[in-house]
Amino acid sequence: MYPSVSGNIQKYVVHRIGMPSRDRSFVPPCQATCPLHMDIREYVDLVAQGRIMEALQVIRGGNPFPSICAYICTHPCEESCRRSQVDKPIAIRALKRFALEFGGDRMIQVEARTAHSEKVAIVGSGPAGMACAYYLRNFGYPVTIFEAHSELGGMLRVGIPRYRLPRDVLDVEIQRLTRMGVEIRTNTRVVSLDLLFDMGYKAVFVTIGAHQSLRMGIEGEDSPGVIDGATFLREVNLGLKPSLGDNVAVVGGGNVALDAARTVLRLGARKVTILYRRSQAEMPADPAEVEQALEEGVHIQFLVMPTRIKRQDGKLNMTCIRMELGEPDASGRRRPVPVEGSEFNEEFDTLISAIGQAPQTPGDFRVRIGRGSTIQVDPATLSTNRRGVFAGGDAVTGPATVVEALAAGRLAASRIDDYLQHRYPSLDKGGRETLVGDLLPETVEMIRKIGRIEAPLLPAEARIKEFEPIELVYDWEAAVNEARRCLRCGMGAEILFQDKCATCLTCLRVCPYHVPYLDTMGTIQIPADQCQACGVCIAECPAKAIVLRKPYDRRHVTEELDHVLKSASESKVSPLIIGFCCQYGLFGTGTLANLWRVAKAGIWIVPVLCIAKVEADHLLRAFEIGAEGVFVAGCGEQCARENTVAWVHNRVQKARKVLSEIGLEPNRLQTYVPSATNAYPAEWLDGFVEQIGGLYLASVIMKEVKVDSR
Repeated sequence: MYPSVSGNIQKYVVHRIGMPSRDRSFVPPCQATCPLHMDIREYVDLVAQGRIMEALQVIRGGNPFPSICAYICTHPCEESCRRSQVDKPIAIRALKRFALEFGGDRMIQVEARTAHSEKVAIVGSGPAGMACAYYLRNFGYPVTIFEAHSELGGMLRVGIPRYRLPRDVLDVEIQRLTRMGVEIRTNTRVVSLDLLFDMGYKAVFVTIGAHQSLRMGIEGEDSPGVIDGATFLREVNLGLKPSLGDNVAVVGGGNVALDAARTVLRLGARKVTILYRRSQAEMPADPAEVEQALEEGVHIQFLVMPTRIKRQDGKLNMTCIRMELGEPDASGRRRPVPVEGSEFNEEFDTLISAIGQAPQTPGDFRVRIGRGSTIQVDPATLSTNRRGVFAGGDAVTGPATVVEALAAGRLAASRIDDYLQHRYPSLDKGGRETLVGDLLPETVEMIRKIGRIEAPLLPAEARIKEFEPIELVYDWEAAVNEARRCLRCGMGAEILFQDKCATCLTCLRVCPYHVPYLDTMGTIQIPADQCQACGVCIAECPAKAIVLRKPYDRRHVTEELDHVLKSASESKVSPLIIGFCCQYGLFGTGTLANLWRVAKAGIWIVPVLCIAKVEADHLLRAFEIGAEGVFVAGCGEQCARENTVAWVHNRVQKARKVLSEIGLEPNRLQTYVPSATNAYPAEWLDGFVEQIGGLYLASVIMKEVKVDSR
């Protein structure tokens, strides 16, 4: 190595290795909204970097049955995603499925040892019961699940069509429970909790779901040919094929009504009509499901309600009335009001009623029942009026989502553990603060607009022929590009050293998103709810008073440089060339992937989360540790941030000026940004290596000449 490179540069480098490493980031809105509070920001960012197995580790660490959620989660996280204020929310559920499909079951841990003697019984094997069994078994308790049907899964198995949740996916997740040592008793209907306590169980978790369909309350609803949605889906999912006829009506506007209508089409009916008493805007079903149903040929009549059914000549003659919307009701939706004199008749072969469901709790359970036939519990402990009896899931809340049921099962496991260990429940103190607030218009304006990449779907004509899953999986490039749209909310910059801030206003000048401002006291403020964590202000702050709330990015660069120094000294390969490369381009999209191919020829790559975070100090530090040449490579047009390259060029020029002042060639430091005209980074790197090799050879010759002249 050329000694003057490392020796002369040292006095120009300010060491800042001891920067604070505490995670001060805020909980992003997506994580706060998720009932399981999964680390969504983390695993989405790992997918964006192409680190899929690490993303899978994060996913499985926060969700006991993520494959199920990857298919049917209603993704409330996406509704709160702040990317929707810019264009469209991140496709979080589809990214989760990509990671799971890519990684498969390789991250599954099934070992669980028994650490306690107290047995726990779980009545019902829906998502809440499965989650409770999973966590209790991890706590070390002997657990038994009692299921009335022949197979586990509850509503997951009998209430959700196979085109939404393949049975092999459900079976694989259930196998985890059996491999953990959970005892399974199918075809066993529990009629009395007293019997369970007599059998030696010390606690019982009741999670019997909400399988009882609500009645329409109209004349003729008991006529042959009228069936309820829950019964219909259960029969189909258990392998039966009800005789429906060619013209079928479905009453309701929720997901069960949509599932029933789309299932009818797959069973061969020629026409399926949904009758809903409100407008499409008030429809509680997933809007994507509604659009898919329309694509498949389901007809929807809005603002229509049946009032009477009469069986006549083998057909169902149904009298309906048109509705108009009045004032909002308790649900926040506008109340439907009949339009006088608007009755009309429709004729169908079969009518499926899917207007709602409720739990049906056996009286011998002797638990207190509240409104809607739900079991009353203490919301903090999920305990019922009976000692040792807990309840959760749809039996307590009424029909809810799968992810809410999983969260209830996890909470129940913790509370049962508290009960059996005779301790007060440990209350969640909140930990990190949750990020709140909308993005400012001027900030939104500066964020690069990138269209959402939707997961591919089977064509509508192919969907209705089979019960195969209709949503396909991202390919690698689509997944990482969609993940890169994430704003990484809550990980922005802050002025941690206010006493070091000279109020020079550099951060105000350089911020691409107009986030920092000067308050009335003359102090610089960086609002956490607006900062986009690009790192520009951190790199440009002359006082080095600004840090990232989650400082992994900067610490990572320093650690990687130290690793390069150690590895390079062991390899003894010269000349040493260090490249700071966008790791999204290296690992995710593959734009820079072939830079790795010459790593053994003295080139060492330092992956960085964004080249905007590479400071002039980092570049000079690379020369200090002995590099003969340094380059910075970005991901070009695929960068999710605006003007990144311009800021990097500024820092490169600053570092080049220092190199020139100490007598080193400025062209030892270069930048590379792929574009349509130079799409092959390896070719550019070959040229850079050749250039640095020439400079290195010249320096060696010059050194030998100086030695000979003595």
